Amino acid sequence: ARFVALHGATLPMARSLRLAPTMLLSLLLLPACAARSAAQPSTAARDTTEGDSTDGILRFDVVVTDKTGAPVSGLKQEDFTLLDDGREQSLVSFHAYDASEKPDPPSEIILVLDALNLSPQQLTTADREVEHFLQTAGRLDHPTLVYRLSDSGLFASQQSTDGDALARQIADPSALRAVWREPVRLIEPQLTTEYANDRNRSSLKALGAITIEARQRHGHKLLLWIGPGWPVQAGGNSSFDEIVEFSTRLREARVQLDSITAWPAPDGAFMYQKFLTGVRLAKEAVPGNLSLDVLATQSGGVVVPAASHLAMLIRQCIEHVDDFYTLTFDPPPTTRPDDYHAIQVAVNRPNLSVRTNHAYYNEPTFYDQLAAPREPITADNLQQTIASLRSLSDSQAAQHLSTLILTSRLSQAQLDSMLPHLHGRKSREALILLADQSAFLPPPAASIPSTPAPIPSEQQRMLQRTVNYLHTTIPTIPDLFAARTTVQYEERSQQSVSWKLASPDQSLTAAAPESVTVLIRDWKEVTEAPTSHSQSPAASTHSLTTAGTFGPILAIVAVVDAVAPHSRITWSRWELDAAGPRAVFQYIVPQPSSHFQTRFCCLANSGGTVPFNRTSAYHGEITLDPGSGAVLRVTAQADFPPRLPIIRSQMMVEYGAVSIGGQTYVVPLRSVAVSRFRTLKMQHQWNTTFGVYGPFATALNSVTFSRYHLFRSRHRILTDAPSTP
Repeated sequence: ARFVALHGATLPMARSLRLAPTMLLSLLLLPACAARSAAQPSTAARDTTEGDSTDGILRFDVVVTDKTGAPVSGLKQEDFTLLDDGREQSLVSFHAYDASEKPDPPSEIILVLDALNLSPQQLTTADREVEHFLQTAGRLDHPTLVYRLSDSGLFASQQSTDGDALARQIADPSALRAVWREPVRLIEPQLTTEYANDRNRSSLKALGAITIEARQRHGHKLLLWIGPGWPVQAGGNSSFDEIVEFSTRLREARVQLDSITAWPAPDGAFMYQKFLTGVRLAKEAVPGNLSLDVLATQSGGVVVPAASHLAMLIRQCIEHVDDFYTLTFDPPPTTRPDDYHAIQVAVNRPNLSVRTNHAYYNEPTFYDQLAAPREPITADNLQQTIASLRSLSDSQAAQHLSTLILTSRLSQAQLDSMLPHLHGRKSREALILLADQSAFLPPPAASIPSTPAPIPSEQQRMLQRTVNYLHTTIPTIPDLFAARTTVQYEERSQQSVSWKLASPDQSLTAAAPESVTVLIRDWKEVTEAPTSHSQSPAASTHSLTTAGTFGPILAIVAVVDAVAPHSRITWSRWELDAAGPRAVFQYIVPQPSSHFQTRFCCLANSGGTVPFNRTSAYHGEITLDPGSGAVLRVTAQADFPPRLPIIRSQMMVEYGAVSIGGQTYVVPLRSVAVSRFRTLKMQHQWNTTFGVYGPFATALNSVTFSRYHLFRSRHRILTDAPSTP
């Protein structure tokens, strides 16, 4: 069984219960901008899709070699020191790989034949040497992919470990997949400035596209660029944004870029070593920063000295591809986009060399940027505040309410008493939102009596009555119709704010209410097509969809998870409402016993196609009628570890007595679902589209159920006898 809350999946019921087979609480994350401002490491999210929350936000693959260039294995975490802008950082995780413990997934080999920057004679030699390497290897030890860059565009083979098959694809370029095609050139391919510009742009575009494709696959990659590189002194690009992108995406994709060639650089005496100092500001960017050799060195790769035997060089480069270490750490929070940080990894052993990424660009979006704190207010003071808002306009009243936060739960009765004092739509929505945001707080102190807790045996009898209620009473409830009205609250889209920065305005606004008729058959919701009360554009931007607040959540929480061997359910308090005292229990469900599954669409590095899927520990409260065992309120809140792309997932359902067809039933009246998650921003660069994480955003659903009536007909039996008066 799985209890899927807030993010799109199903909840099969416990086998012993004859209740609904599914519960659906879906979260569809749309690429919309959201934001925050003071960072806290506990709510960080990694910028890579690999590993789990035990890994740090940033990952660096590190190669350690001795004086002869041979890899050094057997080092431990304590042998490494990582300096971020000269300041030592604590490692979050450490992994060592070598011939005895190979990485999983295995390292990949990416070969790039640069036909664009090689002469026809040089290309013939390169093709022959690469084919020779592949055919000689036969069955390759690592998954290998071959790209070919030419005047016509960028083309790729299928990834394979069959060297002969890859060699055949090189011999027949028409068999390669087109990553993108170039339009027909209108100039002759000669060493003109215009043609140098074209080759520079196409080469960088190819490297970017290859990196983005590699970014969608887990694991370490060794990319061998076979060719002398592209022009940078004549026709070079010096875009700071592109420098940031290459640094970031190569690191995310875990690509070690090696420059390997048998021919001198096209720019003759170009000295790439002059450009290895990182670029901190846009004014420092020059074309040399985007040369092949600079990008290779800064990615932790090498510039292989020119040699006539390319096949031999390739074998030497990949011989020790599985010998490396992986370090992860959490960077310091920053408020500046593209904040350059130099990285240095040192080993406490003499005469060893270390290669890894030279730097990273720190981003505010690595952490949740929280909004400015709101003014706390009690329910009693809120009543007085609403009375003072009469002289303000509807917008002004709504704006004032959005700056407040309740210190305790606002009951439905209190909300109903306050709403008539607000006459505008915006201010009423703001008050309802304020009440919904308090749904997970304890009630006011006046609603918590000083009555002693019941003795343990009576607590057990209360819980047993609830189990009996779920087993016997709920299955007897007849098929019902109800009107379900959902109001989605989302953060405003801030078009003028960079996606790398949180918006200063993080207030929630309501979309048009959406109403559906719900048929509850066998305690399972069946919905008709929704009808919105208006055609507001905001109505189509919902990112959080909730359904299934009837039997399943009660069964999974109260009967399965909360009473599992490693779970804990304990007495919390008494509460008072208009019908009398209520018993409140609190529960904690650890991850091994949990059926709370969170789904998040989608992970950034997957290109927006692979969902995040996790079963999480959770906790909450169950409020009972101590006499009948009926559940009157239940909450569930996921307990996420740090560094996940979703940091909040919780729901609350309130139940109450409703008279239907002359009988009284306890049915859902209201629910609130809240999620806080990373926004996914789709970027278009290097002729490809890919997803990146933007700031966190909050979505809240407020759902009410009304107009309950039985699902049945009224009928008369007529005979063929003559009618009577």
